[in-house]
This record gives sequence, structure tokens and C-alpha cells, in this order.
Amino acid sequence: MKAGFVLLALLAVLFVLPVTCSGSREIHASSLKSAYQSARIVKNYIRDDSQRLAFQIAFGTLQQIKTEEGGEAAFLKTVDGKTAEEIIALAREEVNARIAKGDKRFAKYSSWDAMVQQLTQNTPKVLGSEREQRAYE
Repeated sequence: MKAGFVLLALLAVLFVLPVTCSGSREIHASSLKSAYQSARIVKNYIRDDSQRLAFQIAFGTLQQIKTEEGGEAAFLKTVDGKTAEEIIALAREEVNARIAKGDKRFAKYSSWDAMVQQLTQNTPKVLGSEREQRAYE
């Protein structure tokens, strides 16, 4: 009887541990909710503040662009299975292409890098994975 419980506990650990410790650094976009959850997890793996902000901007920009083009499904298909670096690269391509075409939403920016710099110039610095709390928050 004791051996049965030990075997059952061992099997439970073998099946549950990989799921809870997988630490995937890709976006899983089977739904909008799972895409947001994955993006939050992926963002927390990024240690460089500027890259973290660029990822957030890229994810939001891709959501806006792809949703306008083909709906929510197009956005989910675009980001599914992508890493943070791939998301940033896709957004960079999309934004630079739209700037070249003369898209009015991106007319005030000369490039993706200029857009990110302008959007993040007044952003507070992040300490670790959390930003500093202010007294009035």
C-alpha cells in the first residue's frame, strides 16, 4: 500500500513538474487571453528595461495593425509561437513599411527606433521586473 502511494506521488510529480516549470519564452496565442498572459510572462524574462518597453510597444502595435487588417485571428496567428525578439522585429518591419507608405498614424516618426524613443522618453526606470512605487499610487 505504501509503495502504491509513493509510486502515485512520483508519477504526479513527473507529470506536473514540467508543466509548472516550463518557463516558455514564446507567445502562446490560442486566444486573446492566453496571448496576453504569455506576453506578460515573456516580458518578465526580459532583463533590459529598454527591450522590455520595446516589446510592450511592439506587441501593442502589432495587435492594432493586424486586428485592423484581418481581425483578432490575424493578430493571434501573427504572434503565436514568436519570441520577444521576433515580435520586436515584426513590429519594426510593419512600422517602417507603414512609415515608407506615408501612413498618417506613423507620420510623426522617422523610423521604428525613433517611435520607441519618443514613446519611452518619459517612462520611469524599472527596477528588476517591477517599477518603483510612488507615494501617491
